[in-house]
Amino acid sequence: MEEIRVPQLGQSVEEASIVEWLKQEGDHVKKGDPLFTLQTDKAEIEHESPVDGVLRKILLEPDILAPVLTVAALIGGEDEPLPDLSQYDGADSAPAGEAAVAAAHDAPAAPAPGAGEVTRPTPPSTTPEETRRHKASPRARAQAARLGLAEQELEGVTGSGPAGRVLEEDVAAAGQPPTRVAPTAKRLAEMEGVDLRRVTGTGPGGRIMKEDVERAAAQAPAGAAVPTPAETGPAAQPSPDAARRTPLSPMRRIIAERMVESKTNAPHYYMTVEVDMAESARFREGGGAFKPSYNDFVLRAAARGLQAFPMVNARWAGDAIEESADINLGFAVALPTGLVVPVVKEAQRKSLQDIHRETRELTDKARNNRLTPDDYTGNTFTVSNLGALGVDHFTAIINQPDSAILAVGQIKDRPVVIDGGIHVRPIMKLTLSSDHRVIDGALAAQFLGYVKTVLENADY
Repeated sequence: MEEIRVPQLGQSVEEASIVEWLKQEGDHVKKGDPLFTLQTDKAEIEHESPVDGVLRKILLEPDILAPVLTVAALIGGEDEPLPDLSQYDGADSAPAGEAAVAAAHDAPAAPAPGAGEVTRPTPPSTTPEETRRHKASPRARAQAARLGLAEQELEGVTGSGPAGRVLEEDVAAAGQPPTRVAPTAKRLAEMEGVDLRRVTGTGPGGRIMKEDVERAAAQAPAGAAVPTPAETGPAAQPSPDAARRTPLSPMRRIIAERMVESKTNAPHYYMTVEVDMAESARFREGGGAFKPSYNDFVLRAAARGLQAFPMVNARWAGDAIEESADINLGFAVALPTGLVVPVVKEAQRKSLQDIHRETRELTDKARNNRLTPDDYTGNTFTVSNLGALGVDHFTAIINQPDSAILAVGQIKDRPVVIDGGIHVRPIMKLTLSSDHRVIDGALAAQFLGYVKTVLENADY
């Protein structure tokens, strides 16, 4: 029986969650077949089966954050007996510390096992009163109090701890929508305003399918609202204006942490230049079949600027400033789940055609959840382009460990004065955010001026 584990995707990735299982229990799989999509702190990617066989058991449900190397599934022969599944219990339950305390509290003393024997805790004899009292951990009871859950409602919560003990996250999850939901069903529920807690799933293992949501939407009265356990508790005050809460995905949580860290630790300052893109536009139109994007132009110009001013390609190292040997250009790609930054490695060695081809490939991989850790790590400078979304000008937060990020606005016809005359030219605004610990103002201005010259002369 082959254990399929949550993969280790780079040294910085410590935990991940499965977004969707692409195979179901009982399905035949071949080596290389996509098994599930995985959400890490930086990207959503597909994980492939390392072996041929039958998906015998799914152990890790979607949307549960788990440490890397957690066993997610078992693949084996069609008639191969399953191992003792209790050894995999707790992958999505309480932290080890609380689980251990609960187990120690509930387990009686037992003689040491003999060779090859496995002993499991047996609950001691308790009165009904003690059973009710010890079923929920102290932290679970505190969480219930915060949510306004009555004692009877707490007793109805299914526990995931040892001997069915109710843990803090069990109480928190009691008012949350179910996790076994097909992505199309989840999107439809959001559109139709269907509360998934009231939907019975008819898919494998009780999974809620699109048809289940459609059925619930047809049966629900217009404008019906379903209260959460917290709203029905004695201390709760129902409010029609209650905010909708969306649990943080790993990507969104890490984006928040890193942006706060960058903005707090790196002293940002900003400078903006206007670039006349007329020559670049002519270059693009005269390229025949080869039609680079304007973002390709900016990346190529940035690579040339970083070669001319290598200290902009450096990073703060606490007791030193480290100048990177290679120019690795990150470029931001917006996805429905957040932001990813694929990286063009060794851009100083690549032509405009090379950059054009690689950015297309990386963007396609990002949008199809096929980025690998090597595709989005190692950046030394980042370009963020919101011009395609109609943004004229903005300032970006530095994507650490970089020391600078270039924000690109849209190209827009504007009146400009040239040789005393007024002309209409396609103008693009570039704004450089710099870390003042590494890059002084004069250096940033020189770098930005160099990039402007490359773009205005189409010197690619």
